[in-house]
Amino acid sequence: MQNKSIHTTSQSSGFNFDTKRFLFDLLHFWWLFAITIPIALATVFLIHRWTLPTYRASISLLIEERGEKMPTGNMMEGFGLTPGQQNMENQMAILTSWDVVKETVDQLDFHLSYFISGRVKHTEMYGSGEPFKVVFDSLHNQILNTPIHIEIINQDQYRLKLNTESASTYNYRLNTSGINLSSINIEQTYRFGEVVDANWGRFKIENTKGTTASNQEMYFVFNHPNNIAAHYKSRLRTYRANESSSIIRVSVTGKNNQKNITFLNQLAKVFIANNLEQKNQIATNTIAFIEEQLGVISDSLFLTGSQLSQFRTDNRIQSVSAKAEYLFNGLQDIEQQLAQHEITKRYYNYLKNYFSDNITGNDVIAPAQYDIENNLLAEQIRQIMELNSQRLRLTYSEDQNLFNRDIETQINIATQTLIKTINSQLDVLNETIARLQATKSKNEQELYTLPETERKLLGIERKFELSNEVYTFLLRKRSESQIQKASNTPDHQILEAAQGNGIIAPNISSNRKNAFLLGLILPLAFVGLRQLLNNKILAEEDINKITDIPVIGQVLHNTKEESNVIQHHPKSVITESFRRVRTRLDYLTQDIPCPVVSVSSSIPGEGKTFCALNIAAALAISGKKTAILGFDLRKPGLNKLVDTKGKTGLSHYLIGKASYDEIKIPHQQENLTIIPSGDIPPNPSELISSEKTQTLMDELKKEFDIIIMDTPPMGIVSDPFLLARHADSLIFLVRQNHSIKKITEQTLKNISDEGIKNVGILMNDLNMKKGYGYGYNYRYNYGYRYTYGHGYYEN
Repeated sequence: MQNKSIHTTSQSSGFNFDTKRFLFDLLHFWWLFAITIPIALATVFLIHRWTLPTYRASISLLIEERGEKMPTGNMMEGFGLTPGQQNMENQMAILTSWDVVKETVDQLDFHLSYFISGRVKHTEMYGSGEPFKVVFDSLHNQILNTPIHIEIINQDQYRLKLNTESASTYNYRLNTSGINLSSINIEQTYRFGEVVDANWGRFKIENTKGTTASNQEMYFVFNHPNNIAAHYKSRLRTYRANESSSIIRVSVTGKNNQKNITFLNQLAKVFIANNLEQKNQIATNTIAFIEEQLGVISDSLFLTGSQLSQFRTDNRIQSVSAKAEYLFNGLQDIEQQLAQHEITKRYYNYLKNYFSDNITGNDVIAPAQYDIENNLLAEQIRQIMELNSQRLRLTYSEDQNLFNRDIETQINIATQTLIKTINSQLDVLNETIARLQATKSKNEQELYTLPETERKLLGIERKFELSNEVYTFLLRKRSESQIQKASNTPDHQILEAAQGNGIIAPNISSNRKNAFLLGLILPLAFVGLRQLLNNKILAEEDINKITDIPVIGQVLHNTKEESNVIQHHPKSVITESFRRVRTRLDYLTQDIPCPVVSVSSSIPGEGKTFCALNIAAALAISGKKTAILGFDLRKPGLNKLVDTKGKTGLSHYLIGKASYDEIKIPHQQENLTIIPSGDIPPNPSELISSEKTQTLMDELKKEFDIIIMDTPPMGIVSDPFLLARHADSLIFLVRQNHSIKKITEQTLKNISDEGIKNVGILMNDLNMKKGYGYGYNYRYNYGYRYTYGHGYYEN
């Protein structure tokens, strides 16, 4: 078989994946699955065993949207008790706001946490599980975030242990931080109910269950209210049941399920109570305004009543004439109008001052309301309250954007417009009061024509009845306001009380599945990456991917101690593989008389000398006179396989210090002659390129049937390319799991560029026991290192 041209095929990527080889690898590394899967499952078991579970609890609230607009007619009827626009996003933001969560925590008993200590995890007790109860003095500083250990000795006594390097304190009544503490190391016995008094705390411990003794290690911790609030706020989640529903679902996660439920129930109560308090704020302000006016009128009523009684007694007069009655009634109507206008004027001044002081800040705008019969003014107030509600929603949701600034501008403009409207109404009201004052003065002048006693009586009665009517009117309005306030109900209600949803972490079923998958994936990834990142030639398919040069044979892994397996183990499997190579070599050399066959490879350690010797032995045993030449003058491998101590070789012949007959060494195997390398020369390339090499070849061809040359690696030095000029064919060795793909490909390309023909590839060291194309245990030490300068180049 004669290949006239050689072609190499460059691989498009350094990563190649062979499905068949991957499956064989999986079978070979089955034990990895037997290790990784149990380890992964055991790891998950330990995590579940020592990790505290996380619970979720949820509650459902119904958000009703009522009373969104202020009435524009009679403002005293119904009061318009909802001051701003209500929407779901607003209420969800308020529900999870810091103020609501902090108020909830302050109303609960979360300031103390009780724990049972285990070897790894610490379980919190809450509800009815605590064997003892701590009652602390809220006016005294208490140590924060420091475990105070309790060991129950008997029913009456316990041992307290406290050990810390530093700590801070907190006063729960004043809500202020206390002193900072340095190192504390206490171990002392107390009686249950006895007060523990120190600079780090004041409390007493009660044995609530009458526990006599306990081997369990327990402790309790004082918590900072802000830390608790921050903890629950970060774990609160709100969402709507659906887009068209007004139902909000609130959930919280934590290590103690009962605590989660208690927190959510209290959070809902605080949220609903705050909603009702805001609804009552307008009514409360209205009642306060009426109370203030009643205080003024009641003093006037008491004074005029006393004057009237005293005047009638002193002057013995009980009634007046018809004309006096007529003038009195007219004057009384005027004064009643003046009194009403005066109250209206005070209310306008109240509104003016209120909106001047409340246009900034985050407070709800809820002014007192009075029946002024002014639709324009009522509408302006309603608009300001709606804008303020939008501003509060942005504040609660922490949405800092341009809309917030725009709303502030709108509120300022609306407030300035309202104040101008109030000033205009005050001007009109002052003009009306002045006109009524003029009419009043005219009627009073006519009263002066009446007898003096009658005139004085009319004046006193007029003042009394006026004060009495105004007082009665205000009492009626106050009663209406109080009734309306008492009849108010919150907009929201609890639809479903808080309940636990079970454990959400760790997810035992999911974690076991993930662990099992991880146990599968790790070996798969190892095998896959091992193949993708492998740069060695493992099988004949790898050779076919980089070149079209034929593979003339495959030599199995040598398990024998002897190098010449043909001579010592003629019936072995490896001997048979060399016989097949001999057969293919006949087709490679064809009818060439006395062919010269060069044996080489790309890098050291690929078994050139071993294969060259056994190919020569296989040819010799077939009856052909065979000579094997050790032309690896830099690292003479043939010298190591054959005892050539004290004998001359090729280097001696090439420099003229030995004759042709002196360098030939007959081998004990019939028809086989060995010509060793000889001593290592300083200039092997020059010797090989000399005319003596051609002379040697001519002499050998006269005497032998076939000549085998053991040459250096072609991927490192130029010597084998020089020798290829004397060879009729080239056997290129590739060692399984040793030859590097890129270097082999480049070497074959160089062979093609040099015009070397009749090349066959011999795959060496196949270890079939390792599976498809694998061989890892070949430990024959050729003696080369894949580095420049170790024998092939002078240092």
